Amino acid sequence: MNTMLRVLVIVITLLGVTALVFAILNFNKRQILLGRNKALVEEVTNLAKTVEAQDAKDDGTSLPLGKDVSEVTDLVLDNPDKKIVFENYPVWLETQNLPFLSFDSETKQIQLNTYYATEEVDGKVKVKVDSYGQKVSKGPGTMQELLDQLLERTKQQHATLNKTRAELSKMRELATENIEELNKQKNDTRVVKRDLTTARGEIAKLEGEKADLERTVAKLTTEKRELEAEVADMTDQIERLKETEVSLTEQLATAKTQIEDLLKNRGPKPPPGSNIAITAGDKGKVIESNDEFKFVIIEFSPDAMMEILGAERDKPLPQVDMNVRRIGRTSASGDFVTQIKLRHSVKGKNLVVADIMTDWQQSPVEKGDVVFF
Repeated sequence: MNTMLRVLVIVITLLGVTALVFAILNFNKRQILLGRNKALVEEVTNLAKTVEAQDAKDDGTSLPLGKDVSEVTDLVLDNPDKKIVFENYPVWLETQNLPFLSFDSETKQIQLNTYYATEEVDGKVKVKVDSYGQKVSKGPGTMQELLDQLLERTKQQHATLNKTRAELSKMRELATENIEELNKQKNDTRVVKRDLTTARGEIAKLEGEKADLERTVAKLTTEKRELEAEVADMTDQIERLKETEVSLTEQLATAKTQIEDLLKNRGPKPPPGSNIAITAGDKGKVIESNDEFKFVIIEFSPDAMMEILGAERDKPLPQVDMNVRRIGRTSASGDFVTQIKLRHSVKGKNLVVADIMTDWQQSPVEKGDVVFF
């Protein structure tokens, strides 16, 4: 008997130890399950806050915006051709600040922790079972109901997102088309502005020329009146000269005969400038220069003009070579610029036109350069 009691005590002790071990193991499993369930509830609650409770309503709003597609010309069009840009555009996709799902309420939190559906039977709340006797884990009041609701809204929101992406693709194509068209129009506008600037410059130039011409016309009008008065005087002189025409004709014939005899007897004509003496020194300055056509206009001093054309300025202009220098110029040739050859003078003024001798040219002739001999 004692032996049986000892064996029974030992067996009970072993069973107790085994039960304790299993209790400890089950406690750890239970803690893991509780932690997982808590984390699941918290994350589902947080996830619901990122999902919109419902889609925005399509209230039928449209954007009847028309894009001008008529060709750009210098004509102003009151009714240009237009293309509807946002036809069938879902404006409701732009709705912002829609309400999110919320599982924060105490009722929702309890439901998230409720795995099986319950029902009231005879005044008592019991776990609901199906026709097969299995506990029901879906339906109203269960965690699965909220998870299904969250999944359904996630799917709908994903569909809305895909629709938005499709509209964004259309908007990108439209923006690309408009940007390319804008770039082309800006380039065309630059060309137009360049031509407009050139035209304005030409207009300003023409207005200046017009003013010069108007002054010239006024001057010529005055000269015309003076010439008309001179013509009247000349007409009187012509009448008087006609009276002596016969005698002058005879004298002219005699003079021609004498001139021909003199030309035959005087020998060849000396070259221009061979019978003048020009002293060394500065003679004048350049008042205008054209390096493209290689000529300059020189203003000589009165003394220099007397040396060149004589005291009465009635001698022909000698085509002599003169030099040009620039005060302050430093180069291998010193202040020397080039040589020039006199061509013709301006009657009544100290102005002479000369050619630039390119073989001697060291630098382009500039206004203010000194002419010396």
